[in-house]
Amino acid sequence: MIRGRDLSVRFGDVQALQLAALEIQGGERLGVRGPNGSGKSTLLRVLAGLQTLSGGTLEGVPRRGRAVLVHQRPYFFRGSARANVAYALRLHGKSAAAADTWLSRLGAAHLAGRPAKAMSGGERRRVAIARALATEPELLLLDEPYAALDDEGTTAVNEALVSYEGTLVIAAPDLGTARITRVIDLHA
Repeated sequence: MIRGRDLSVRFGDVQALQLAALEIQGGERLGVRGPNGSGKSTLLRVLAGLQTLSGGTLEGVPRRGRAVLVHQRPYFFRGSARANVAYALRLHGKSAAAADTWLSRLGAAHLAGRPAKAMSGGERRRVAIARALATEPELLLLDEPYAALDDEGTTAVNEALVSYEGTLVIAAPDLGTARITRVIDLHA
């Protein structure tokens, strides 16, 4: 279980996150919703270990490498979609040969040989989620995972997330079709 109390992140005079309490059960599917500027992305970065708290306490977060964040604008290395997924697999001690399987699970098999820089926003998002799921993280953090996805992409993401057995946190202003068990609201 992840527990946080009086979580605060400040950037100078700007209060980027203020959350009195946070509890996330193992295996839970939590939705975090709120308007732009409410701290959704900041909270995900804190949970991923990429942002330090200005105040408060947080415990129970998986060790580094076991929490994976898929950013709003996913990062890619040079090379193809397959190469990006294969790299993540190798980094986690898994066979790179599984890259095509993960791309297929996200309905992105047709993108395997395409350079990352030549993919649309929705295509990049599907490949990034395939890459994240391939590493089998304990905690999967998705920042606006449905942005730029068409209906087919949304369906593929939802189907892939159904079989994910770890703890899932999805942050978005509108959680739409996300299959979640509980929602917390953040306010700007």
